[in-house]
Amino acid sequence: MTKKITYTLVLMLVFVFTANPAQAKLVACIGDSITYGSTIIDRTYNSYPAQLGRMLKEFDNQWETYNYGVSGATLLRKGDRPYIQQSAYTQALAANPDVVIIKLGTNDSKPQNWVYKDEFISDYLDLIDSFAGLPSNPEIWICKPVPVYAELAGITNPIVQNEIIPLIDEIAQQRDVQVIDLYTALSSVPDLFSDGVHPNAEGAKLIAEAIVLALTGIRAMPDFNGDARIDFQDFALLTQYWLGNEPTPENAAFNGDGIVDYRDLVSLAQYWLREFGFAAHWKLDEAEGSIAHDSADGNDGTVYGDPIWQPESGMINGALQFDGIDDYVETAFVLDPSDGPFSVFAWIKGGGPGQVIIAQTNSANWLYADTIEGRLITDLKPSGRSAFPLSSQTIITNDEWNYVGFVWDGSWRKLFLDNTIVAQDPQTYLVGSNNGLYIGTGKQLGPDTFFSGLIDDVRIYDRAITP
Repeated sequence: MTKKITYTLVLMLVFVFTANPAQAKLVACIGDSITYGSTIIDRTYNSYPAQLGRMLKEFDNQWETYNYGVSGATLLRKGDRPYIQQSAYTQALAANPDVVIIKLGTNDSKPQNWVYKDEFISDYLDLIDSFAGLPSNPEIWICKPVPVYAELAGITNPIVQNEIIPLIDEIAQQRDVQVIDLYTALSSVPDLFSDGVHPNAEGAKLIAEAIVLALTGIRAMPDFNGDARIDFQDFALLTQYWLGNEPTPENAAFNGDGIVDYRDLVSLAQYWLREFGFAAHWKLDEAEGSIAHDSADGNDGTVYGDPIWQPESGMINGALQFDGIDDYVETAFVLDPSDGPFSVFAWIKGGGPGQVIIAQTNSANWLYADTIEGRLITDLKPSGRSAFPLSSQTIITNDEWNYVGFVWDGSWRKLFLDNTIVAQDPQTYLVGSNNGLYIGTGKQLGPDTFFSGLIDDVRIYDRAITP
């Protein structure tokens, strides 16, 4: 790329940087059992609204997404379970949402319901109007139902595809609302349906991704190098593909239109110099007091013992100095390691063999120095006698600033030192815990586990990152 083009892109970036990012919004997901998450293991975590909520929070932590799905619900008022007669409908209206996602129609294809097909349009328009009249004046999206791969309880694909979907297109024109095509998004993936009608967790993820793209115009957070920060490194990667074909999906996060252009630049600028995906972030920059503030989610820690705040001596601004005797920070629950991919990182200076940087109370020492040589190690592991800690060969007790971390991506455990993988192994499961955390001591406050030295900028991400 020529210097002239790069300079032009920089000017464009400066210009679009002034654009306002998407405002935080309350999203109401209206629908049937597919919205509710029937047949999905751990539906409260894996249903499409739950996955959508996590995806949207990557763009702005203030997004809130609520599941108002009702199993068996019909759009038709004369159907065997009309949605407008369910308490979820009343609750959705009372929430006064900013965005409404309506995904109904699958159960309407049953013979006993579709006999009232002549009323489908009018009933759908009435449902749209009931939300459109709310004080929040919500943005309303209606969804084409997902494909039906096997007849179940009278639900059939010919009715869904050839009769219901064309009516949804007509409804969209009459009320000038936008359509999300979930039928196409889940076409050709019958293996993602547990019974031919209900998508599994992976299918629900495809639904959530289609809705994210509709709401934001961005396929995913434009974090091209996976470091959970949008900056010049991501900008440099974007410029490599300017006005050309997009790179492979694992390296791309553009808006999905096939060309890298100013629209992708706008997407990048909306999140410029933002960090995201935090479950917790203790900067440890306080100058005094007994509270270590969490700048990500308000999960402040309580300082015990008498550690010394070092506002000028941290690797990133201030740090907290622990005496190795009885100093530590305690926090409430942040995340369960068994729930899914996550990352934890911290800057440390000092410490000794056996001393712990961060641990989950009465569960596992997440990051610590081994008891013999002071090598970086983690006790996060699966259950069973054959499960072992992951240990590196790198010593971290050398009285220098070291950036230590652990990442689990759902398939591999990885230990990092100064942004380099120093140990890894395949692992698809970790023992879970809903306990709080300790910073600067072990899981049971063992006398030999208290950290002696400086700890700075402790970060926990609810995703696997590349530091």
